Amino acid sequence: MNARIFLNGLVLVCVTLILAACKNDSPTTPPENDAPKGAGDFAIKNGEVTIAGTLDLPSTPGPYPVMIFIPGSGQETREADRPVRDILLPRGVALFRYDKRGLGQSTGAYQNVNLQNSTQLIPERASDVLAIVNFLATHQDINPKQIFLWGTSQGAWVAPLVANQTDKVAFIICVNGGGSSVGVEIYYDDLADNASLSIEQLTAMLANYTGAHGYDPTAALQALNVPALWVYGGMDRSNPTFYDITQLEKIKQERNKDFTVLLFPNMNHDLIDVTTSQFDPQFFPQIFAWGQSKLGR
Repeated sequence: MNARIFLNGLVLVCVTLILAACKNDSPTTPPENDAPKGAGDFAIKNGEVTIAGTLDLPSTPGPYPVMIFIPGSGQETREADRPVRDILLPRGVALFRYDKRGLGQSTGAYQNVNLQNSTQLIPERASDVLAIVNFLATHQDINPKQIFLWGTSQGAWVAPLVANQTDKVAFIICVNGGGSSVGVEIYYDDLADNASLSIEQLTAMLANYTGAHGYDPTAALQALNVPALWVYGGMDRSNPTFYDITQLEKIKQERNKDFTVLLFPNMNHDLIDVTTSQFDPQFFPQIFAWGQSKLGR
């Protein structure tokens, strides 16, 4: 699944709905043995790896809630995520965006997630985000009780793993992913290459899947104890929306989880309404209404 797909939709709404981005302070490096402060670029250690990221802050007084943007697949750097700040900063919410391990200014080796390596790589990426969470919890301009995660596509597998390893995450938002195993998602994506098959037919065919699963999020979802919003498009031919929703609703009922599912019936994986070829103007207002209720704002 491609993180760039999400950002294409994000740019559309930025152009039409959002004010110009606030200017950032100059890049900063936190003084040794001193709590970091201010907007800018930061280098965060995670063992032998350094994750490079940028903190964007609103122009209003802080401390601020902060969203960590967890990208999907692909090799784009944090600069591809820059439009997200135009959504958040005018609402008084800070943004942390980062280069994935091995990309941009982050060290380590980058690998594409596949069926064989997914059980190792997805937890590894979660450990990098956990290091970011711990860093932001010490930042002078951030409210440590209002750190939340946005995982898009592949990032929706990462977000629950992070939340399960810390009490510093208030809630998570997962978009177009995260409910099925890597094997099931790849199988669905491959089947969807046949344009003659409907979403309903594709979903039904998943019952016949007998292959390997690779990373399976079931255990992480069963253990999740923070509120979670799952946002899906009903016309997604990359991720199995209705299979995911079934899995989530089952876990929600069996484990009494605070899961909310928001379905946009005509939205595809690009976040575009296939009936209008436009970005749904209700996408962000509905998500922000849910998020603000969890932040108590």
